[in-house]
Amino acid sequence: MVWLPRSRQLAILPPATPDVLLITLDTTRADRLGSYGYAGAATPNLDRLAADGVRFERALSPVPLTLPAHASLLTGRQPFTHGVRNNGHFVLLAEVPTLAAVLAARGYDTAAFVSSFVLDRQFGLARGFAHYDDRLDEAPPGPAASLELERRGDHTVAAARAWLAGAPRQGSTRPYFLWVHLYGAHDPYLPPSPFRERFSDRLYDGEIAFNDALVGELLDATGYGAADGPLVVVAGDHGESLGEHGESTHGLFVYDATLRVPLTVAWPGVVAPAVATPAVGLVDVAPTILDLAGAGALAGAEGQSLRAVMRGGSMDGSPAVYAETYFPQFFMQWAPLRAIEAGRWKYIDAPEPELYDLRGDPAEQTNLVAREPARVARLKRVLDGLTGAGAGRRASTPLTAEARERLASLGYLSAAAPSLLPTGGARLPDPKRMVGLFEQLLDGNRALARGDAAEAARIARAVLAKDGTNAFARLLVGRAALGAGRHREAIAAFKIYLAQVPGSADAHHWIALAALRMGDRIQALAEEEAALAIDPRHTAAVSLKAGLLFSSGRQDEGLQVLRAAVERDTTNPALRTELADLLTDAGRYGDAEGEYRRVLATRPHDGRALLGLGLVLSATGRAEAASEPLNQAVDADPRNDEARFARAEVSERLGRIVAARSDYDWVATNSDRPDLRRAAAARRDGLREK
Repeated sequence: MVWLPRSRQLAILPPATPDVLLITLDTTRADRLGSYGYAGAATPNLDRLAADGVRFERALSPVPLTLPAHASLLTGRQPFTHGVRNNGHFVLLAEVPTLAAVLAARGYDTAAFVSSFVLDRQFGLARGFAHYDDRLDEAPPGPAASLELERRGDHTVAAARAWLAGAPRQGSTRPYFLWVHLYGAHDPYLPPSPFRERFSDRLYDGEIAFNDALVGELLDATGYGAADGPLVVVAGDHGESLGEHGESTHGLFVYDATLRVPLTVAWPGVVAPAVATPAVGLVDVAPTILDLAGAGALAGAEGQSLRAVMRGGSMDGSPAVYAETYFPQFFMQWAPLRAIEAGRWKYIDAPEPELYDLRGDPAEQTNLVAREPARVARLKRVLDGLTGAGAGRRASTPLTAEARERLASLGYLSAAAPSLLPTGGARLPDPKRMVGLFEQLLDGNRALARGDAAEAARIARAVLAKDGTNAFARLLVGRAALGAGRHREAIAAFKIYLAQVPGSADAHHWIALAALRMGDRIQALAEEEAALAIDPRHTAAVSLKAGLLFSSGRQDEGLQVLRAAVERDTTNPALRTELADLLTDAGRYGDAEGEYRRVLATRPHDGRALLGLGLVLSATGRAEAASEPLNQAVDADPRNDEARFARAEVSERLGRIVAARSDYDWVATNSDRPDLRRAAAARRDGLREK
């Protein structure tokens, strides 16, 4: 190990219960920060932290995907023991302790502010956080569904700063653990002004520069550098290929481009500035935080505290750093990959195995498998021994269909409930031989997200012509046909897919949608029954089944379907809101109001629940009271045309003609719904005649 001190080394003697600030930077390569030697960087705040604290030269993610990487970071466990192997379908195993839970038990106020739906509370990372802010309402509206998936970083930081300055923290003597997640560097790269203009030819760097500015805001808000300032840890969750090895984004491979991330631990006056060069993993972050904070150990953690490394020592034992990706299997039915790094050597277990000498070949261009058979065999044994029986362990899969639909817009849709397969076998194609098709599928998925169903279908069919069993391409054909209104074609595509991969609740649900749009309510109900037999928590299937029963005169049965679903999944706001909507339609306003208020108790900016509450209050003669939730619904999403129309009706009833006319005019001009535009124009014109 090389130890590079930059100033007088200080003893690491943590005071009692320091505040802890954890910042995670999504999709951030270490080599795009100034502190890691990138001349084109504009990262003064991150560079300042690196200069103040310990910068880890070689920190590695266990998975090049957001959810499993964060699960490892917050539990100290590898994916094969915490159970989260991919974005979507997986949830953190309930028995796995978390960093937040340990700190909460030690008297910390715990809060998290995340910027992507990928880290929504339903995936299990909220455990231990008294406040988990996963609201995405502030995301700007637009034609692409992917905008619903994230919250711009400045909105996330504003929410975190409001929590720090709010009543729960004012005057509190309790330390805090604050986690802030910034998603901006994820594709598509859309930095705001002035970063968009400054980095017009390097938008990825612009996103990182924007995040750096937000890091500076957090440092100011937390009093970083003061005598009682926080322990600060900044970590990337995974990197971005940016074209290396033929991959534009991440998830498919386990090369350095997507695994090597920035990691800095800064605590002025306590942690001595240094550069640590041994390879470490994100699994080491939680044990390190607990050790430095004097908060004990994390039960079952496979990572270890880096305190000794930070002081120039070495890690316990002979650690090897593990990584995996099951993304190729879950999406395309290609082979999953596992990797292990030991010293200068990196072995990738694949149908065509790979071995790289990282010291002489840091870009991983020269495969040495044929030259080093003994080393390959030894590393393969280490890898198999490391994963052991846990390699096939998986978490439960309660991901709702609504969640899958939202994840689909960024390419996160798993083709079916995953079943883990061994890596390195010859049964499935090697991802490195299929990367060109993967890039085509990304283009097809983007086309579907922007509403170009024809282009999505063309791309999917081109992929199927070369890879006939590609599950994602088959689904893309069906979803493109569904989006284009070619319902018979969509049903045929989904049935072919079901014959290829039985057990997809999504496919049954999409067939139900197509059948309903063709007027076949009997088939639609039967397909939703099939979907729910596979996945009883499939939110969209529950909602459509309940709606079908309700609208066919079986109101009590429809309501019971939703009540049972809500009882089974009490934290799912979409189900509870759907129940409230049906109760409203049934004229049971008191029950509906109660359900809307339950949703808003945990999600105060939920636009649909705010709209529903406003409609109920208006329908029960409380027009003045209805104004407040309707105003909040419009504030949360200025393009919420239903909320604007309802607010206009309430304003008209209260005699606020100018306000009513303004909202009617907006809806008549801007709504995407022709029926709502016509209704708003008629009401507006009626006001002019008064």
